[in-house]
Amino acid sequence: MNEIFSKLVNLNRIILQQIIGFLLSLLFPRNKKYIVVGCNINNLNIFMHNTKYLFLHLNNTKSEYKCVWLTDDKNIINKLQSNGYMNVYKRTSLKGIWYALRAKYWFYDYSPSSVANKCLCHGATLINLWHGTGSLKKCGLDDNNNGIKKDSWQGKIYQLFKVKDSFYNVDSEHEGIYRKKAFLAKDNQIIINGSPRLDVLYNDFNNAEMFMENDFNNIKSLKEKGKRLFFYVPTFRETKEDISTWLKSDKLENLLKTNNAVLVCKLHPFDVNSLNFKLSQEFYKMNSDSDLYVVLKYMDAMISDYSSVYFDFLLLDRPIIYYIPDLEEYQKKCRGFYEPYETLTAGIKAKSENELITAMQNIINGIDNYKEDRARLRNQTFKYQDGNNCARVVEWIKSLN
Repeated sequence: MNEIFSKLVNLNRIILQQIIGFLLSLLFPRNKKYIVVGCNINNLNIFMHNTKYLFLHLNNTKSEYKCVWLTDDKNIINKLQSNGYMNVYKRTSLKGIWYALRAKYWFYDYSPSSVANKCLCHGATLINLWHGTGSLKKCGLDDNNNGIKKDSWQGKIYQLFKVKDSFYNVDSEHEGIYRKKAFLAKDNQIIINGSPRLDVLYNDFNNAEMFMENDFNNIKSLKEKGKRLFFYVPTFRETKEDISTWLKSDKLENLLKTNNAVLVCKLHPFDVNSLNFKLSQEFYKMNSDSDLYVVLKYMDAMISDYSSVYFDFLLLDRPIIYYIPDLEEYQKKCRGFYEPYETLTAGIKAKSENELITAMQNIINGIDNYKEDRARLRNQTFKYQDGNNCARVVEWIKSLN
């Protein structure tokens, strides 16, 4: 009974937002030269993902568009403004609300609420950039852990009254197929411009290392000292399983020490495991809220599992090891996959610690048997591989006008 009541309250809130939004849109006409962006997920404010790079591109290039970052975090506001980015405001301030009401374009990586209250977006063009690449893990209404099934009566009512995205920016037609499934989008809502964050793999962005200066400088220094860098980036697990215990392996430490290598570890921001045990100098732990794309180009190889970042690493054409001791459990208890895991991977599959260490030694020895597989998967995943995704997004906005 309480669950039904809660859903009815939520539905009434959604309907009320639509009514308030419509009335506000009559008072505040949208300006086609204003763009608002932000990144807020579960009340966590971060300067990251696609919105970060679109914001930096538009402000660094002195674009004709005024791009405003909205956030609840005073540290983000102060840091951006101290680096010369004055178009940043608190989401609930008068200026923040005014820009949210006046901007014709809202860009976000999760949902419109990442930018500002949804009641302020009526009449704006809403562009969902999303925060991951590829078509491996189910997302949106396809997510097994979503709580709202799109074929249920709750899902149908939710879709009827929710604030709907206007467009979904993707990296390829293949990815667009699954965005349509996950968000019940139509063909004309899928736009293929490429993800703005991937431009940093090709180009330098002024101030891209903001909020992670220590990690950036330390990793850059390791590379300059001639260290071989393995990048360990496991995905978030709803099961809360600790998958970091293998880092305590004596075999692993000896392998790294013998080969002048370092294992750089970056856990998901929502991972409950924190690598709080003592690590030797052969390991480097990044802050979980650091932007890994700033340092991705310094990595010689990647160790991942089901994280979408391994798709992005394909653009650098370097070896990938898939460490998947829990593959069967992950498919059953977590989000599930759109396609068989084998078809969407391009590298060594290791299911035990010994297999993983052997795979790392092979890479150190120069053995790479997956270049053709990486090329196949890379071309399927990315229509554009030129570092001009931000510019394409801007040109697309101009075409709307």
